[in-house]
Amino acid sequence: MPVWGMVLSAFAEIRTSKVRVTLSLMCVSALVAVVTLAIALGGLAQQAVVQTFEQQVGRPVTLTVDAASQEGPPKLSDEAITRIEADLRRYRVVGSPLRTAQAPAFRQVLPDGVRPIKTGDDDGGELSVVGAASSLDRIRRISVVSGRWLKPVDDHRLEPQLVVNAKFAKKLGPNPVGAVVEVGAPRQWVRCRVVGVLGGGAPWAASEIYMPYRAMARWQLGEESTSYVVRVPKADAARVKEQLKADAARSWGLGRVEIYRQEGDTGVISGTFGKVLLAVAAFLLVLGSLPGLVLGLMAVRQRRSELGVQRCFGATGPDLFLTVLLEALIVSCVGGALGIAGVYAISGPLFGFLRDQGPFAEADLAMVFPWRAALLGMGVAVCVGLLTGLIPALRAMQRSVIQAIRS
Repeated sequence: MPVWGMVLSAFAEIRTSKVRVTLSLMCVSALVAVVTLAIALGGLAQQAVVQTFEQQVGRPVTLTVDAASQEGPPKLSDEAITRIEADLRRYRVVGSPLRTAQAPAFRQVLPDGVRPIKTGDDDGGELSVVGAASSLDRIRRISVVSGRWLKPVDDHRLEPQLVVNAKFAKKLGPNPVGAVVEVGAPRQWVRCRVVGVLGGGAPWAASEIYMPYRAMARWQLGEESTSYVVRVPKADAARVKEQLKADAARSWGLGRVEIYRQEGDTGVISGTFGKVLLAVAAFLLVLGSLPGLVLGLMAVRQRRSELGVQRCFGATGPDLFLTVLLEALIVSCVGGALGIAGVYAISGPLFGFLRDQGPFAEADLAMVFPWRAALLGMGVAVCVGLLTGLIPALRAMQRSVIQAIRS
């Protein structure tokens, strides 16, 4: 039997068995829709976790340099940081000091006086001020939605510049960029100016406000904790790490430092999410194939006379095998397309809800329909067609002329 004859025979059976085909379409559509939606939401969750890691720790490969201390939090002196920066220029890598002041007091300067700014749990936890260099945006994921990020010239301004998060910016009024804020230093209030507003991070991310490192050192903010982060090429990470350890003993004036390599976590996160999604897809594939398999076997049983007659008129076993398999594949592919179309139709309102009020609220995610999920969903539909059509096709191929005559 030619290929076009098998295709015509498959379509003829589809037109004849409307109830069975409709049930199969519903099963496959629901299965593909669930798989596609699960993969899409899993991709958003994976993106949010990786984004939070890159915001809080750094992009791969980030090295964190801490002074080893048994008496309290690690602290690098300003002189040591100056020597570190001089050595990093030789390595041609980018780095930034980090100096953290935990939960300082804030107040806004208004034309008629000052207004205290309350911070707390509604800001995502304890709000801290982080002193950093302008190069930190090349090490960590930093998204500025209004105003600008820190510049090298800000290190020399007498009035420190601030880049605040979105929740803190709302407390400053409708025009936060340009607002004057005072930060409580150990012995005085430091007058600062807001120059940028950060985009919303993941809901579970720590709340931070950024200030030039030199300004924090000048006003003695965050003296209790100072470290240094370096972003290096993956191929040079081990070499640079050993060089930094050698320089710490030789030229930084430090007896011992702790250098942490933050590089493999994003890969582990992506791999874990991928395995979970693969396991979910495989489970749904097996579960969703059972109804179609039962319907296919029932159809072959009901068509035993018809299949036997086709054998009488010259159809071979492989012809019947391919005809039944093509029928299952056609139904599964149509059902898969309907399931993907349904998920695409609801993806806009659903992703909009997740962006505004759902678990991914305030995360800087790409809320677009993931076509990778659609391709995987169609792949699941093809696999369902093969699984549900293979056993019935084998049964049809084994149908003999004698059995057809007796039936």
